Amino acid sequence: MPRHSRTTRGLLVAPATMAAVAAGLLAPGLSAEALAADTFTAPAYTDPDCEIAFGSTVLGLTPDMIGSVVGLPIPLPSAPAPQTVVIVSMGQTASQTDVRDMLQYCGLNPLTWTDVLKPGDTTPGVDSEATLDLTVISAMLPANTTLKTATIASSIDFKAALLNAGNACGLDGTDWTQWRRSQLDTPTGGCIASMSYAVFEDSLPNLIAALSPPPPDPQLWFEEVEGILAALASSGVITVVSSGDEGSGGCLPLTRGQQNLMAPQWPSTSAHALSVGGTMWAPTTWNGAAITPVSYVPGQSLMPVTWRNWNMGSDCLWDESPTITWPGIGTTGGVSDLIERPSYQSSVAGVAPSSVGRLSPDLAGLAGWPTWLVPDAANPGQFTYAMGTSAAAPLMAAGLAQVNAALTSRGMTPLDNSGGPLDIHEVIYSPAFASVFNDVTQGTSNLWSSDLWTGPTAVTTVGFLQGIGFLDSSVPPVPTANTSASITGYTAGVGYDLTTGLGVPNFATLARLLIAAQTPSPGGPPPILQQVPVPASGSCDLVITDYDWGGASSGGWSRSWAQWTNGGSGGPVCTRTLVYSGSLRYWIVQR
Repeated sequence: MPRHSRTTRGLLVAPATMAAVAAGLLAPGLSAEALAADTFTAPAYTDPDCEIAFGSTVLGLTPDMIGSVVGLPIPLPSAPAPQTVVIVSMGQTASQTDVRDMLQYCGLNPLTWTDVLKPGDTTPGVDSEATLDLTVISAMLPANTTLKTATIASSIDFKAALLNAGNACGLDGTDWTQWRRSQLDTPTGGCIASMSYAVFEDSLPNLIAALSPPPPDPQLWFEEVEGILAALASSGVITVVSSGDEGSGGCLPLTRGQQNLMAPQWPSTSAHALSVGGTMWAPTTWNGAAITPVSYVPGQSLMPVTWRNWNMGSDCLWDESPTITWPGIGTTGGVSDLIERPSYQSSVAGVAPSSVGRLSPDLAGLAGWPTWLVPDAANPGQFTYAMGTSAAAPLMAAGLAQVNAALTSRGMTPLDNSGGPLDIHEVIYSPAFASVFNDVTQGTSNLWSSDLWTGPTAVTTVGFLQGIGFLDSSVPPVPTANTSASITGYTAGVGYDLTTGLGVPNFATLARLLIAAQTPSPGGPPPILQQVPVPASGSCDLVITDYDWGGASSGGWSRSWAQWTNGGSGGPVCTRTLVYSGSLRYWIVQR
């Protein structure tokens, strides 16, 4: 299966309605970080020993170089609350020695991690996916973070993988209906799980049938996995899932796609997941061509565009018999046929007005050129380069962990996934946080477009494609499958699109906006995104004196509102009015 995955068409799963997020303001908090910019200067190598040529081509950047482009690291004024980050590993693991040795050789200080193996499983062997995930994330996490891997022996059992991820976060047992945030190992700082595996939605029946033993009711299995994702979310866990590396469709084998079919990949299309697409970096003179191997040069002006590489490695097959690798690789996205569109995407529904499916991805990070430097899993002690939304997902997880550390180090509420005002989806889709994103407006996810072999953007020849049987002998040649009539792909544009979602976030900007939204402002209302602590009783009853925001005078404001989810006790979503007390000079919660 691709390192991302999918299952059968069945009933649409309707997500719970999310609360609307209040507007945030750009205000003091972090001093030196810039807003997301359309272009940036290619970062220099932190350590010249890690500027490595593969043949004559210099490729592969270290995590700190890539992190610097998305506003990382974020400075902390004091120690943050403890938090947990979990990397989901399916059918493979990473060598801690090799990952740490490479990162330390490049001048970084990676965390060690603890493996949580599914009970009864045998630890699988070392392979490239887990190696990439741990290389990306282990040197980019903030202080007070516990890093774990949640490992299962199977490479396709999403139910087991997500149950194990919940257990790694601290959630109890296999009955996900009983999971609560209070069970987390780090309930104050929360837990973030990153999964770099997904499956083509149309091929989900094939994946379910390949399980051992196959479940008797595929639809029930699918609904149970969605239930686990929902339980993770209601417990506050942010589940980050890569959107896929197979473009808009058409790749083989079946787990990656089917010829002449377009579809996104599940579980990145789950309403309870944060779906992460991929970008590549391109010079400002870029003409839209798929980028082929070319050396990275620090100091040049670059911009993020939709990821589509050619002749740089691929897991996309044109034909399985004989096995013929298609040289194209790129970000996956689209409209789900399995999951109903969640309310948090109502503001971007115009992208696919004739459908009701969940849109994927939500946002994007670096997946393609100039690639990531990683240990070579097949050759210990050597380095190689790697690509994929499998790198973009842990990059987003690391960024969110740093944002949450910036919040809890100030005594503020972190982002989570539980449906309240600080739900990650509610925040990123709010217009108040639009300045967080570098909007990716150029590129396509179509791996089969004729622009690959004709015109100024051609990166291959007609003869090569006729030789592998993809083009026929007519003039002009016509594809024998994956034609432009069936695989049209998606194109980046202004605002949300089905290649890179909302764009590439700047995490320092996100942290600053969230800090401003939780900071009392003199002469104004209380902080608009502050969440009232969850009452232990499971009800909405509050002791008035327990919840206040001391500080300045009301400045003419007399009432505001607060909303919180009593998820820790299984209770309702509670809303209360805040009333300013002139005598006490703070805002109190009205019963």
